[in-house]
Amino acid sequence: MARYRAALDATRERDHVFAYLSDFSTTQEWDPGVVEAERLSGAAIGEGSEFRLVAEFLGRRTALVYRIVEYDPPRAVTFRGENATVTSTDRITFDTVERGTRITYDAELVLKGPLRIADPLLGLAFNRVGDRALAGLGNKLAPVQTGQFGPLSGRSLDGRAYELPGDLAKPYNLLVVAFRRDQQALVDRWLPWLTRLEQLRADVAVYELPVLPSSYGPARWFIDGGMTRGIPDRAARARTVTVYTDVQKVVDKLGLEGTGTIAVAVVERSGRILAREVGDFDQLKAGRLATALVPESAATAAVASRGPYPSLARLGRSQSIADTG
Repeated sequence: MARYRAALDATRERDHVFAYLSDFSTTQEWDPGVVEAERLSGAAIGEGSEFRLVAEFLGRRTALVYRIVEYDPPRAVTFRGENATVTSTDRITFDTVERGTRITYDAELVLKGPLRIADPLLGLAFNRVGDRALAGLGNKLAPVQTGQFGPLSGRSLDGRAYELPGDLAKPYNLLVVAFRRDQQALVDRWLPWLTRLEQLRADVAVYELPVLPSSYGPARWFIDGGMTRGIPDRAARARTVTVYTDVQKVVDKLGLEGTGTIAVAVVERSGRILAREVGDFDQLKAGRLATALVPESAATAAVASRGPYPSLARLGRSQSIADTG
């Protein structure tokens, strides 16, 4: 069995969000794993309504017919789907919050028969699928603005493709966003504190995001190759994700005045920005970012707010932007 549970805030009224999501045929509009979705009955949606979905999971396409087994507008709706190999239950609840609606998605997937032997691997794959779906739903219901990061496509220097924010690895992701070669020194001064925090907390991942104009895309092989040659450390290459895009859109989403300095942001896998600082490292900025990481122990908070350690400062420094020209 695998379970995925996550929450997302949408800037829409609860009645509207409930009506949209209780029509399960809309999943094709926001879940990248759903390739087909249709409503099987023309009657008003309610308990007993059925929907046919075809989803890609673990490299295979699987068709499921979902039935609404709980319908409590505008508070909750539950869908249950089943075929010969799997049973899926998706419960969505809706709560009014200050700026709209909090959507809590609770999904459970159970394999049948001999396939149950794959249960130990199921959870990891199911979480990745869920994160991508949640990011898509956030983009659909809450148009991206300052406070919401992505969607962006990128590729790490070790060759992995990323769809951000859905492919971010942890609940809390610290993104160091830079725009120019001469900003690498600023990035380097943040890295000792960031990587120390990543070591202390299993729910934190650190990424460096060089953001370059789309017009540089044809030269990506040359630019990324230069970065890769300048970074001997495998972990540093893996965490460096280059993004070729409309730079102004990234600036706007991060609430920056321009590309004159870097940004360091705490971002959930849904794309929600919990905290953001700009410019050079200092302990006050680090402390504000650490405060956004909840839950955390008092000990972790105290250590996280102290700034870089001398021993960490002597570690090798990344050159991920230094060779971009």
